[in-house]
Amino acid sequence: MFLMGMMLMVAVNVHAQEYKKSTVKGIANGFISTLMQGNLKGTLYFFDPSYVAEQHDNFLEGRTEQFVAEFLAGNVKKDFYAITPQLNRIKSMKVKKTCCDLEKDEIYADVNILMDYGVKYTVRLQLRVTESGDLRFIGAVG
Repeated sequence: MFLMGMMLMVAVNVHAQEYKKSTVKGIANGFISTLMQGNLKGTLYFFDPSYVAEQHDNFLEGRTEQFVAEFLAGNVKKDFYAITPQLNRIKSMKVKKTCCDLEKDEIYADVNILMDYGVKYTVRLQLRVTESGDLRFIGAVG
C-alpha cells in the first residue's frame, strides 16, 4: 500500500512538472486563435469535458456562443461595470499574464480583450488538470 502511494505521488509530481507558464500561454493562445478564426465549436476542445457536459450541454442546452461569451465575461475598470462580450465584436485578445502553481491550485491566463467599440478589459481564464491529465479551461456553472 505504501509503495503504491509513493508511486502515485511520483507520477503526479512528474506530470505536474510538465505544466509551466509557457504551457498555459500556449493553451490560451490556441483558444484565442480558434475563437478569432470564428471556430466556436473548435473552442470547446479547450474546455474540461465535464465542464462542457454540465454547463454547455445541459444548462445552456448546447448554445455555444452563449457558453463562450459568458466564459469571457469580465469587469471593466475595476468593477465599474460587467461585460459579456458579443463575440463578433472582439477586435483583439492578448495573453497578459499566466500562472501555473499546481500546489496552490492556481492555473490561469489573464487575457486582455479589446472590443471593436474601444472598450478594454481583462478576464482571468482558469484551467485545471482533467482526469486524462490535460490542462483545460473551467468556469462557473449555473
